[in-house]
Amino acid sequence: MRVTARRIAAALLATATTLALAGCSGDDDGDGGGDDPQAQLDTAADLLNEASSVRFTVEGEDLPDDGTVVLGAEGVAVPPASFEGDIRIRAGALPATVAVVSVDGQLWAQLPLTNGFAEVDAEELGFGDPGLLIDPDEGVSQLLTSGSEVTAGDQVRIDGEVYDQVESVLPGELVGRILAIADPTAEVQAVWALDSDSGHLRQATLTGPFYEGGDEQSYSVQLDDYDEPAEISAPDS
Repeated sequence: MRVTARRIAAALLATATTLALAGCSGDDDGDGGGDDPQAQLDTAADLLNEASSVRFTVEGEDLPDDGTVVLGAEGVAVPPASFEGDIRIRAGALPATVAVVSVDGQLWAQLPLTNGFAEVDAEELGFGDPGLLIDPDEGVSQLLTSGSEVTAGDQVRIDGEVYDQVESVLPGELVGRILAIADPTAEVQAVWALDSDSGHLRQATLTGPFYEGGDEQSYSVQLDDYDEPAEISAPDS
């Protein structure tokens, strides 16, 4: 059964929460690699598009103290555009974790104080569809190939592994397809951490005006467990 926006809004207000999707960095560890940085991003995009599944972990930094913010998210994405996991949000001082399932453009959430999943409209409620993270046309791979001012950065150590870094500038409109952003006309600074051996994208850090107020926030998106067995289907209503 489809749940109306009014009912969804009431549930969110009752628990001072809302749904949104938005976004770990390491220490510098020497000079950047010698490969062409755009070619590295293109390779990472191809590998992501070829993956049968990827685990995404999103963490936010420098987030506003007031209002409703997305603290992070974690889950598994399966092509062409499916996701199953949790979104962590905070409304004022009240945190909440919302389970979500996205399958080919349809999104369900288990709202606070409810049993089971209800269909929700991501655009109407102002958050990105997490299923688009792995979408080849609108997801992270599209961001990898759509940046300007692409430059090689210093290598970085993350969880004991050393990765190449590439920096680029992204249009906010593209980023806003997967991470809700207050100003889609703004530029978003991207730092990509790439496995120099396999070519896989391991982490993306995106910095821009994700919330109102003029300040910038950062979301890091970590990618792990490429090609692990995974199936995602619509939940029982």
